[in-house]
Amino acid sequence: CLLAGRLVYLGLSDANYFPIHTVQIEATYDHITRDTLEAILSPHLKQSFLVLSTQKLKTELLALDWCETVHVTRKWPGILKVTLIERQPIAAWNNAFITSDGVLFNQGKVMKALYSGPYLYGPEEQQHGVLQTYEKLSKLLLKYGLNAASLTLRTNHAWELVLTNGVILRLGKQDLEPRLRRFCRAYPAVFGDKPELLSSVDL
Repeated sequence: CLLAGRLVYLGLSDANYFPIHTVQIEATYDHITRDTLEAILSPHLKQSFLVLSTQKLKTELLALDWCETVHVTRKWPGILKVTLIERQPIAAWNNAFITSDGVLFNQGKVMKALYSGPYLYGPEEQQHGVLQTYEKLSKLLLKYGLNAASLTLRTNHAWELVLTNGVILRLGKQDLEPRLRRFCRAYPAVFGDKPELLSSVDL
């Protein structure tokens, strides 16, 4: 019985008898390239369709910096389907990216020349608070047709906001929204037709 079972297993695990003949990949390829996916898939495709470990393949794909979720399924006969969704950063945090739920990824690999989104800076482990503050201030700015390029929480707990037009706003340590609202209301009247005259404001 043991010998028979062993022979059955060897037959099932023989890729010549049960090959993977079709691989279907659904991915955006914004940051994870097809070459990267093929390099991870290649060793698995040499296995039999029946014994290939979808969980192991999924684990290897999830280890990619930009990978958010992965679904790996098999469809008889010999079809392997991989669906990969990439992470979407809401901003850069120090030298990493941050998602809308505060998850950091791609740490140490943020290149300003390649990322045009907002930048958030602050002490370690403070990304959730800085992100929440950024989202509140951004909503306020949008009402006045303005956008934030960066937000910094300094070690003395003071906040500094930089607009996409280069204007630096020193917001202080408290009452950030009322202070920013006063600036937004005054800005069009005072500098609306000549924004280049304003470089920074201490609020």
